[in-house]
Amino acid sequence: MHPESGRTNGNSSGTAAQARWRLLWKIVWTLAALAYAVPVATIAYERLNDVAREARQKLIVEYRLWELHPEYRGTPQQWTRFASRLLTDNQLLSRVRVLHRDLAREIELDYRRDLTMAQGEVVLVAIGAWALPVGALYGIGYLLARRRRAAPAQDKTPARPVYSEAKYRPDYHGVSRDP
Repeated sequence: MHPESGRTNGNSSGTAAQARWRLLWKIVWTLAALAYAVPVATIAYERLNDVAREARQKLIVEYRLWELHPEYRGTPQQWTRFASRLLTDNQLLSRVRVLHRDLAREIELDYRRDLTMAQGEVVLVAIGAWALPVGALYGIGYLLARRRRAAPAQDKTPARPVYSEAKYRPDYHGVSRDP
């Protein structure tokens, strides 16, 4: 018996091996979940950028921000496309303040609320796209491990066959056939 653990020599090596095996599986599982998170996060990041750009385009079109630059000789669609990629939200909102002084605060609050809601949807979809498969695989693995642990231990000695009982022996009732 080990003084530190309170286990006997026969069980300690099996328990330690099982603990190492469980630790290895936990490490492998965590690395696999993190590896799957990388492409999901990359796609979500690209989608967040697209949502922000689309929101800026909507802001430009809705409040006709190209009218602040009469020196621009291109079409409003070209100005919208370039400005949505090159200008930040704050730069566009400062242009809204110039055009709509009284309503600028409400316009900014509406814009930020709509952008937050749209980006929140992207984040929730990304979390779901990561968590559902990972959770399903984890649940299957947990159930299989639980089933394996709960399997009844089989006796090492087989059941005695019926013909080994005393009534089937030749020396039954005291009669022996030995010469």
